Amino acid sequence: MAIGSERKNRRVPYEPKGRPSVVSAAKNAAGGKNVRKKGNVKKAAEAKKPSRKKKRRGLSLPSLPFSSQGFWRFLRWSLALSLIGFLMFGAAVGLLKAWRFCVTSPYFAITDIQVSGNSQVRTSEVLEICGIREGANSMAVRIHDAEQELVKNPWVESVSIRRELPGTFIIKIKEREPAFFAKKDQTLFFLNIKGQFIAPVTSRNYRSLPMLELGPGGDDMLPMLGDFSKMFESSGFPFRLSQISWVRLSAASGFELYWEPRRMHLAIGFEGWQENLKRMASVVSDVEKRKETERVSSIRAADGQVWMTRTPEEKKEASAKPAR
Repeated sequence: MAIGSERKNRRVPYEPKGRPSVVSAAKNAAGGKNVRKKGNVKKAAEAKKPSRKKKRRGLSLPSLPFSSQGFWRFLRWSLALSLIGFLMFGAAVGLLKAWRFCVTSPYFAITDIQVSGNSQVRTSEVLEICGIREGANSMAVRIHDAEQELVKNPWVESVSIRRELPGTFIIKIKEREPAFFAKKDQTLFFLNIKGQFIAPVTSRNYRSLPMLELGPGGDDMLPMLGDFSKMFESSGFPFRLSQISWVRLSAASGFELYWEPRRMHLAIGFEGWQENLKRMASVVSDVEKRKETERVSSIRAADGQVWMTRTPEEKKEASAKPAR
């Protein structure tokens, strides 16, 4: 009974019919029965493996690392940006409507215009150039454009326009101050203190000023005319530069002036003209105090010295006096 039970409990490996397994082939090879070559064994093992069909690769989208927390963050940012954009659009629309109201409202009508500092340019001409007139809307005036238009006038050196709401404008003008006359292309022009041309002389703006002439080499001295004029006014002369009949610049004689009320010719050497001008002012003031200007026809200051020339009448009187 024990032997029979042992046989029943033994497990016999299943082998398909008609095709020996690899294990049986190995056993037969060990026992010398039904020996097969190694190549046949490999083919049998490969044949036993299930064949895998190749799958075609299709179009696949990349997977995004998107979690629920990231989704809510993205949603919050989107809502916030949308809200900001909506507020900015509303503000722009509101400003546009407010601006349209301001430029059309009669509350901002111009009622007062104050112009100062203009002597050569008339007030009516100033308002016509800058485009500011009473009754117009003050908010519609472009101040920068108005200032640029006024500066184009040759007499206007600088201008300042201030708007005071609702309807007041204050215009301050600084004009170029003429100091000399000069001829250019048979036309008489005003020149400033630096010898720069301003505008033609007319019957309306005429004033008494010295005539400026340029001799040989005078063009090189023209940039110094401004400093010369300023120092002349502060050197102590008994007259102003505007009382001079003419001024001539030349390399040989320097700065020449003619004082017509005293019929006196003054010449100031170019080399060291600052010191020569001071000596000249001292001598002319002394002659004027002694009331001897009628006896002097010309004074020249150069190289640290001063020379005076008597008038012809003074020379005759001096020659007619008997010698002692």
